[in-house]
Amino acid sequence: MNKNIKILILYINTLFKYIHPKKFHFNLVLLSGLLLVPLQQTRSEELFLKCVGKYEINRGALIKPDWETSYLTINLDGLISTIYDKGIKKEGRTLIRRNSYTITQRDNRNSVRNIYKINGKYGTYSVESPQRYRTLIGTCQKGRG
Repeated sequence: MNKNIKILILYINTLFKYIHPKKFHFNLVLLSGLLLVPLQQTRSEELFLKCVGKYEINRGALIKPDWETSYLTINLDGLISTIYDKGIKKEGRTLIRRNSYTITQRDNRNSVRNIYKINGKYGTYSVESPQRYRTLIGTCQKGRG
């Protein structure tokens, strides 16, 4: 126990050396300058798409319209992208490979809910829903955002 106290006293003495009154004023000025500098949030480049698609399989008697429109905002830095589908905002991780984008949306239990695949070259769009066994196929057009 005496060893621990001696080591602790040594650390405290070393700390007081660095908090010398002359150095304290410099550290205080530096710290206050950092607090007063406004923090800027950097925004990455984004791609806005309007995608219209139709379900691949026959759903039987249609209660809702067969065509669905989704608005996608793809973050080109490969972070989180947003999807507005039927007025509901969804978010997912973005994977960018050459000119194709894959957005994976997960639920609270971290299981895959929807996989959005967009081919930028041909303008095709597909949504795979593994939990519901449905696939939506359609086309995308660039939007203004």
